[in-house]
Amino acid sequence: MRDFPNPFEEEAEQRWPETFAESQNRLSKLTAEELEAVFEEGTNISKGLGEALLEKYSADSAKVQGLIGRHYQWICNFWTPTPEAYIGLGEMYVEDPRFASHYEEFAPGLAAFIHLAIQEYALNSLT
Repeated sequence: MRDFPNPFEEEAEQRWPETFAESQNRLSKLTAEELEAVFEEGTNISKGLGEALLEKYSADSAKVQGLIGRHYQWICNFWTPTPEAYIGLGEMYVEDPRFASHYEEFAPGLAAFIHLAIQEYALNSLT
């Protein structure tokens, strides 16, 4: 599907087989250009959140919540999480060193910041 391997693909398929299948199905319907745009959007959201953290915006600020709203919509390209599952994803960003290090590349403390922002968003916008 993508031109480069996903190092988490086998693990995701084993841990969340139904969600993995849903994600693969959704992504298989995208053109190469659409797929590229999806991944570019993910990077842009992370950059925006990193900048917001460095500019000292709070996780519940309108700016950050707008970016997290974009993040939620971006995640929906792959699967549609419940509020609880979305919060769990934010927890994984902090607890799994692979995700944490990815977000730390954008700004120190970003994984924890996203986790807080996701909690706020899920509790106030998804319920």
